[in-house]
Amino acid sequence: MIRIRLPKSEWGKAWRAMIEVAPVRLVADDPVYEVLPAHLEQLSARGFSHEIVQGQTHRLEKRRHGPSLHDWATEAE
Repeated sequence: MIRIRLPKSEWGKAWRAMIEVAPVRLVADDPVYEVLPAHLEQLSARGFSHEIVQGQTHRLEKRRHGPSLHDWATEAE
C-alpha cells in the first residue's frame, strides 16, 4: 500500500475527497494514511498536496479477543 501524509491544514477536506473514491486507513496520527493510486489521482485532481511516506508507520493494534489458536495449541502440549 502507498502511505501518504496530508498537511494538517487540509486533511479534513482531503480525507473527504479520498473517501469518495474508496475507504482509507489512518496508520499514524500525523495524519498518515494508506491509500490506493486512485486516491492520489483524486487528490491531485482537486489540488490537494501530500507527501509519500516510506517505512513502517503502523500502530500496534490492541488484542480484542482471547488467546490466538497458537496460544491454545502450546497450552495443550
